[in-house]
Amino acid sequence: MASASSLGGVVASESSLASAIGAGVLGSGGGAVDAAVAVGLSLAVVVPHLGGVGGDFFMLYRSPEGRVYFVNGSGFSPARLSRDEVLGRGLGSIPREGPLAATVPGLVGGLYEAWRRFGSLEWASLVAPARRLAARGFPLPRGTWRSANARRECLERDPGSREALKDILIGEPGGAVRMPGLAALLEGVEEDPWYFYRGEPAEALEEYLASIGGVMTREDLRSYRPLTAEPLEGEYRGWRLYEMPPNTQGATTLHLLYMLEEEGVKGEPFRRDRVLQLERMARVAYAVRDRYIGDPQYMSLTPEELASRDVFKRLAAELSNPNKPGGVEKGDTTFFAIADGEGGVVAGIQSLYYPWGSCVTEPRFQVTLNNRALGFTLEEGLPRSLRPRARPLHTLSAVVMEGEGRVVALGASGGLLRPQQHALFVTNIIDYSMGVYEAINAPRAVWDPGRDAIICEEGFECPEGGVRVERIGVANAVEVRGAVKHGYTDKRGEGLPAPAP
Repeated sequence: MASASSLGGVVASESSLASAIGAGVLGSGGGAVDAAVAVGLSLAVVVPHLGGVGGDFFMLYRSPEGRVYFVNGSGFSPARLSRDEVLGRGLGSIPREGPLAATVPGLVGGLYEAWRRFGSLEWASLVAPARRLAARGFPLPRGTWRSANARRECLERDPGSREALKDILIGEPGGAVRMPGLAALLEGVEEDPWYFYRGEPAEALEEYLASIGGVMTREDLRSYRPLTAEPLEGEYRGWRLYEMPPNTQGATTLHLLYMLEEEGVKGEPFRRDRVLQLERMARVAYAVRDRYIGDPQYMSLTPEELASRDVFKRLAAELSNPNKPGGVEKGDTTFFAIADGEGGVVAGIQSLYYPWGSCVTEPRFQVTLNNRALGFTLEEGLPRSLRPRARPLHTLSAVVMEGEGRVVALGASGGLLRPQQHALFVTNIIDYSMGVYEAINAPRAVWDPGRDAIICEEGFECPEGGVRVERIGVANAVEVRGAVKHGYTDKRGEGLPAPAP
């Protein structure tokens, strides 16, 4: 059983190395946000295909006093990336790979903003463990190796990826891998948190992208700033829920749970009735998302209105065709959760979107860029319409839930499927009385809007027409019960929880 408990705090992540590094920060007197910086950057080194420095980062932080905060480390579109630019190149849609697929990376800035607001230890001491991992090397995780081979053709089309990732592309699981370029980047970030955006890496990114037809410039990077906002709040059967606000799809989790609470969860936990109900509700919730959620500055609704049951009912009733599936293929991500000795809790999530993102890598600093521009649409007049310097509709989100004297932070990989997974986890805990470890490790089934079909893991009864899949996402969680903190990892992943002394 992949669980760990401690009075001093616990870290649950998709890498045992990253979990151990975070537990070490907690043991040295750091809080949950200090540990989050060390864990997030370490994950960027050891699982760069899931959450590297060329991607984004979001965080919910619940302070020991019970206040919940949100940090938005997502990037915006380059100033020259517009609808006219895409169409002018003879493209009918935003490309899934290549230099036009990337938005400005927000991960490093988001972690720095989290530390600036809530950290207590020295910044450089939190960056150093990841820098040492990149410089000295680490065992190549099987998931990273498998992902590189799955996207080999895409990566090898890019000269930078061929050069920067050659040790991974020719490596074997468990073999030593070094990332000297990334180590040099992190060395600069140790001294100056804005080095990635204002120093040599920004110049290198501009030069390399220009050489392959990109439009991102050092001015785009220099102009980047992370955001903070109030989290979304809702209730489900007496529990208080917190989700991430726009530009994330966190509201969709609340919308699903509102419908489930009103109607009542149907069936046994792993029977077809349950997923058929979830599919019907997801079609409505996703249609509302695609119509009304995106960059907050272009939304007609406030985040508070989106979190309202009554507003959601009105929006759902106004939909002309809620059954039309939308969106693109699911992406991949890495989620981690931390509880410190004082009761502070972090739910942190980072991603390039697809594994290896755009398949474009700046070779000097080994920065593989995201393909988050896929969160935009070329359709005009929507909050998620492609505009220069806009933030895309983002699939990343996470949950903090409070009830029955407990605080739980949980999340999972899975792209567009994430709100349904969150709904499964929450109802597993509340409606089916599962423990948190059992809830995130139980069989899953969800509606996949990309293929308009229900997908089912082994152990979940699949309805007629459903598709069997090996796994749906990788989850992690922490739970605070009084003075004891518990961490749980998912059997679907390679991670382990680590307790602080």
